[in-house]
Amino acid sequence: MSTMAESGEKEKKIPESSNLSFLEVKCRSSGKVRRFAQGTESRFALRVINSKLESGVPLALCIAAVKEGEEPVIFGPSATLANYGDGWKLETLINNGEDDMPMKEPTSTKKELKKKNNDITVSWLVTYIGKILLVFVFMFFIAGVYSYFLVVLPDLLSSLKSYWEGSTTPMSS
Repeated sequence: MSTMAESGEKEKKIPESSNLSFLEVKCRSSGKVRRFAQGTESRFALRVINSKLESGVPLALCIAAVKEGEEPVIFGPSATLANYGDGWKLETLINNGEDDMPMKEPTSTKKELKKKNNDITVSWLVTYIGKILLVFVFMFFIAGVYSYFLVVLPDLLSSLKSYWEGSTTPMSS
């Protein structure tokens, strides 16, 4: 019976990483390990990993298989995650030391979002009303210039008429 108990214990041991039906990806930003089914696309895994990060933590840019002393294998967005065997581990890559590194935005409360939307609406409304007032000022300016021209037009025509009549008379010597 002790042999059956020993064989039962052997079955309960964690299987070799090559036999696992899932892959583990270590997130360098948070230090947490996420598990994904074999055949998962890198894009989906990154989306899941980045969605679970806390605000202010650098976002993962891509996933790579890394092994000490070896060149990492970087998975493109549509590549399926794969296990390369002993010593190879899947990790996220982040952009270390760059100022333009994408960060997870802090989550806003409903109150903050409502205030932000109200501020945007108010600024849009002020701009809209300002443009309408500017159009009215411009219309009144054009109406004033037009009415002034109509008031001055008879005098202008009479002075032009007298100028033309005076220049058409023959000069006497």
